[in-house]
Amino acid sequence: MNWLRLPARHPLLLGLLALLLICPLFLPQTYVVQLTDTLLFVLLAVSVNLLIGYGGMISLGHAAYFAIGGYTAGLLVTQAGMPMFIALLAGPLAAALAAALIGLFCVRVANAYFIMLTLAFGQLVYTVVWKWRALTGGDDGLVGVAPPAMLLSEIHYYYFTLVIILASLILIHRICDSPFGTTLKAIRDTPSRARSIGIDVGRFKLAAFTMAGFFAGIAGSLYVFHNRGIFPQSALWVTSTEIMLMAVLGGANHFVGPIVGAIFLKTLNFIIPRMTEFWMFFLGVVVLFIAFVMPRGMMDGYDGLRARLKKIRE
Repeated sequence: MNWLRLPARHPLLLGLLALLLICPLFLPQTYVVQLTDTLLFVLLAVSVNLLIGYGGMISLGHAAYFAIGGYTAGLLVTQAGMPMFIALLAGPLAAALAAALIGLFCVRVANAYFIMLTLAFGQLVYTVVWKWRALTGGDDGLVGVAPPAMLLSEIHYYYFTLVIILASLILIHRICDSPFGTTLKAIRDTPSRARSIGIDVGRFKLAAFTMAGFFAGIAGSLYVFHNRGIFPQSALWVTSTEIMLMAVLGGANHFVGPIVGAIFLKTLNFIIPRMTEFWMFFLGVVVLFIAFVMPRGMMDGYDGLRARLKKIRE
């Protein structure tokens, strides 16, 4: 299978996977919690890259599906008394349904209009979860969402999350490496030519939009049990921007890029505030440095370095 050759093409992934499997056994609980959070944002960054890197669609409302998945799963457990595993299935399905409905409007337009529509719908979702206090808890958030006893331990929940994230990444890679992914890239590059050979551009874009929402819903459903709750800020455009930044920093033209970008940015967000109260300034400097030195993302910079080292050895 193509996805089995992925680690061979990117040895960095093998080392990363080994660290993710072994390190949590020796880390303090605080770091295990941070690792789980990072894994969830890895999935979010890879899911939004279905739109940005493969479909050429810049979405500023992707956090809405993360929030819909989380709130759906949380409400089913706290209000309807559903078991966690049913809620984990329902959350992504609700997010995919919302993405399909919103996508019907968004994929009809392109460029700046697409960006504005995704932002508008994202803010609409944020307003609903913020103002519908009777259902969502409003500013106080939806709290008291706990996983079953066997997953209460942070280390147990980490490995549970890791398995689901890895399965999701494998599935997304299969999608991107399939004829569907190739067609999506053709639409991204020259939509007019794609139409001229009979490709239904709108249908493919809508399918990508729905899939991206589904995987964001998986991250949201896992997040609500990991965080023991969820708050309106999870749907805010700032969260969408952070997710998009992860994909772009890592390299939206690479499948691995968003993974690297998410780990890099979440690690910086964890370390720098503990070093200085001016952490936002230093974070901005680091991001600007990467943007200027590696304008196509960190993975492009990594590939370029490997190519230069190979040429030197020859």
